[in-house]
Amino acid sequence: MMKIVKLGLLMFLCCALGACSKKKEAEPAPVVKEDPTNLEGIDLKLGMNLVGIITDAKTKQPVKGVAVSDGYSVTQTDEKGVYQLSGASNARFVHYVIPAVAKVQMKDGLPDFYIKIDKKEKIFRHDFAIEMLEGGIEKNFTLYAVADPQVRTNADLSRFQKESMVDINNSAKTHSNVYGLMLGDIIYDAPSLLQPMKASVKSDYIKLFPVIGNHDHLQTSTNDFDAMMGYEDVYGPVNYSFDRGNAHIVVMDDVMYTGQQDYTAGFTEQQIKWLREDLRFVDKDKLLILAVHIPLRNGSSVTRLKDAQALMSEFKEVHVMSGHTHYNENVLVSANTYEHVHGAACGAWWSGTINADGTPNGYGVYEISDKTITNWYYKSTNYDKNYQIRMYPAFSFGDLSGYVTANIWNVDDAWKVEFFENGVKTGDMSKMVDYDKAAYQFFKGLGKAEPATANTSTTWFRRPDHIFHYRPQNASAQYMVRATDRFGTIYEQTQMISGLSAFLNY
Repeated sequence: MMKIVKLGLLMFLCCALGACSKKKEAEPAPVVKEDPTNLEGIDLKLGMNLVGIITDAKTKQPVKGVAVSDGYSVTQTDEKGVYQLSGASNARFVHYVIPAVAKVQMKDGLPDFYIKIDKKEKIFRHDFAIEMLEGGIEKNFTLYAVADPQVRTNADLSRFQKESMVDINNSAKTHSNVYGLMLGDIIYDAPSLLQPMKASVKSDYIKLFPVIGNHDHLQTSTNDFDAMMGYEDVYGPVNYSFDRGNAHIVVMDDVMYTGQQDYTAGFTEQQIKWLREDLRFVDKDKLLILAVHIPLRNGSSVTRLKDAQALMSEFKEVHVMSGHTHYNENVLVSANTYEHVHGAACGAWWSGTINADGTPNGYGVYEISDKTITNWYYKSTNYDKNYQIRMYPAFSFGDLSGYVTANIWNVDDAWKVEFFENGVKTGDMSKMVDYDKAAYQFFKGLGKAEPATANTSTTWFRRPDHIFHYRPQNASAQYMVRATDRFGTIYEQTQMISGLSAFLNY
């Protein structure tokens, strides 16, 4: 009997040890390399574990004053081009702020300014070699803002490639020193399309910097850190900055994600700390541009918005670039801050050629000179850049019976909108909040549920503040709407919309 008990005990111990052995194989502990990191040229400081040297790729000389970050803290290279950081435990990348005097180097279609940290290294070293601009700082450059490509299927991907990117490239050819921002929701909960979208934006005419959106997070993850890993593996860090001309451009993740499309807008304390450190090295007379996905405006529900605004208030001119909404809006937030909420490249989720407010599928174009934006316009996909107005004939029903209406999607309070009959101005058009009537009929025709309450906005039926109306004096006259933007550029429209077919496809 005793032999049987001993034998059973022995078998139990063997099984237990076997189980432990399988568990270790399934979850291997990180192996730290025993070989010390090559620290030649670096006088290692106490506690520093992310180090490297930044040099001029041509001259091999060190470059001083380049900001370097792990996404949590920021330092600058010294006179020997050396950077040293005490890396945060969650840090996944080391990245540098591309100096204004340097080229934006590219790799696999995207800007190449970062390296993934090898966690097996006790001290991780990476040296960056940066290429300098032959002509020096680009005081004049053009910045594109492309919001919400939001591809979910291969059909969506094809439309983005054949419509959006073709149009962006054709437009970019007409400018010099062209860069761009993809303002999030690059995909629509379709992780398998992250790589194809990366390949799609490879261009000879524009260098696009990515921003993470809510739909770029992994839907099955229940915390923000894990949910962004798939995106980061393809597109790199989510909080970073770069310089062009006399502008400092900051990209931040403002999606506070908890999983299954449960998220709010805002920033963590750590992000505010990082932003403060990043801006510490920036001259306050530079133009500051902040790129995010979810609009900030003056939203009371945006976590730590006041902290971010306090940091931005130190700059003379600030522009916030955002997307997310699938409608176009321009907001003067404060005396020094202007927010541009961009219509989506995909419009209303690739259902046609317009957004939910009637804004055409498209993107923003910003012409920057020295420390200010000297011109901007909304570029509608597959249309000339001067296409800025859609005009509708006088309605014979409702509150606007007898009024000609116009949707002028990129308007702001500095625009002037006039109405002409037979070439003679007869008055100014009045701005109002209302549906784009044709867009309403289009989405209704697609079977989308109409608003339960009249005069309210829903996902598919938006009531923007860029609808204008005017009652003509002569019902048989030739009409023209003339809109003059804040820069003095004049846009005119004499054609009335006829039918909804243009909303379905080009």
